[in-house]
Amino acid sequence: MNRFIPNAPSTQQVDLCHRLREAIILGHLQGGQRITEKFISEEMGVKRGPARESLLILEGQGLIRKVPSLGYFVESHSEEDVRDAYEIRLAIETQAIRRAATNAERENLIRLELLCEEEDAANKRDDRAVRVRIDLEFHKEIVRASRSSVLERTYAALARPIYGIVSLSRQRVEVVAEQHRNILAAIRARDEALAVKLLLEHIESRKDDP
Repeated sequence: MNRFIPNAPSTQQVDLCHRLREAIILGHLQGGQRITEKFISEEMGVKRGPARESLLILEGQGLIRKVPSLGYFVESHSEEDVRDAYEIRLAIETQAIRRAATNAERENLIRLELLCEEEDAANKRDDRAVRVRIDLEFHKEIVRASRSSVLERTYAALARPIYGIVSLSRQRVEVVAEQHRNILAAIRARDEALAVKLLLEHIESRKDDP
């Protein structure tokens, strides 16, 4: 075993972080709310070890913060925080999709297609939690398709959530899903200019979502 290479997070650990992230984005865990290992262990049905590790991961993602002597609290994002994150996201994803139009491999296209199919199914049953996860994964996959480790690391460091998705109307949900499919089609066609145009329109249209 190479002692200098940390073990990858277990499937259980990844699932726990997804569930906690969704709880924060959906508003089940409110900004400013204290969150402890005990709370996570009891609410999520996991042991203290994974609960402790999830707190460290979420802190690194900017979703919670540690206050000395008091513990962890769900991060409250100001309007300025959201605006700054939006501008950074716009710059990263624009550069990422330019590269994705050239560098995306078959596996990236397959994952994006599967995410679009999952999104359609989630919209039909109005599954908000799954919709949140898919939306985040779709944009993350675009960045991954750029084949740029620098863009991936920078994008991963952005605090979530940075725009609304939970309370969209049925019409808006369908529009977002269609935008995702159009973006995928442009990447598949290797049309860089169209891919960038569609992505910018998509992100801009999401800016004022509740």
